[in-house]
Amino acid sequence: MKKTKMSSRRRRTLRRLLIAAAAVLLVNRIFLIGLLFPIQAIRHNEEREGTGRTAVVRRDWAPEVYKSQLVYLTENENVTMLNGARLTYLGWMNSFSFPLDCTEEAPIHGGWWSISRQGRELNLFYVFGRIDDPEIAWLEVFRLRNGDPLDEERIGRTSGNWGINRSSEFWIEKDGWSYFLLKTYPVDWNDYPLGFSVVAIGYDDAGNEIARVALDGGGSSSSG
Repeated sequence: MKKTKMSSRRRRTLRRLLIAAAAVLLVNRIFLIGLLFPIQAIRHNEEREGTGRTAVVRRDWAPEVYKSQLVYLTENENVTMLNGARLTYLGWMNSFSFPLDCTEEAPIHGGWWSISRQGRELNLFYVFGRIDDPEIAWLEVFRLRNGDPLDEERIGRTSGNWGINRSSEFWIEKDGWSYFLLKTYPVDWNDYPLGFSVVAIGYDDAGNEIARVALDGGGSSSSG
């Protein structure tokens, strides 16, 4: 009799746990809240953008915006994507996503994204992408002020030199592909009244320029 009561109690407990788990999954799915892990927010980004499942290339922490702000560089064969996720009182939430179409043939696929928080002057500026030309041994990235092509700012200074190469922490190899993820700050948008453009230049081992690509794709996100 005692064993029967214990067994019934366990079944009720298990049933309640299953109902609670189903409720959490339903809330996750419909309202996009209550996410337990940041990768769940990235999965929602993939569904929203229609990119298919991507794999993580690099994760960066951006406490300058929020203490829990994470920035993911993810990829699959057809796309390279920058994603944001941060922890709130409602669980992990996706904060932005920007996919790059890598299906067309090009030596460099790249884009940029600016992240800011209302009430703070600091703006983080990310440049990211995939390098498809195997002859490119190192990369330089410039931000050019529109209307003043001579006013250029190099992005991604490493080891006392401008640019990144295969041994740099900003150059990432994964599954036979080469990726880059650069971060710079602050960005004062008042300095760019006419906007700006971003250009990536690829060089071979001898230092010869072999590719110059305008990274036209970009955007920004601001949180309260």
